[in-house]
Amino acid sequence: MSEPRGQSGTAGGVLGVLVFLAGVAILVFTFGLARDLFTQDPNQVLGLTKDKPLDLNNAGATLVGVLLKVLLLLVMALVGGMIANRGIRLYADSRMTKEPAPKREA
Repeated sequence: MSEPRGQSGTAGGVLGVLVFLAGVAILVFTFGLARDLFTQDPNQVLGLTKDKPLDLNNAGATLVGVLLKVLLLLVMALVGGMIANRGIRLYADSRMTKEPAPKREA
């Protein structure tokens, strides 16, 4: 059984806020990278020009690279969200005071 706490944990609250802010920073960085990736001209990304014929090997390799970047952005977003969620939980747990359970009379 856990010991009851009478006060909220200041260190836990500060650590929870810092972890939350780190998770939010990762999410902001991830969305910035996603914005940069999705605002590029597709012809430029795939190396297509009007005067050159389409090179399927080069276009296929570039497409795989773009898909890999999208998957990495997804993983970064998930990790940032999990870190932010952990920070919220740390903060919330540090603010909760646990009262001793009332004794039951038989």
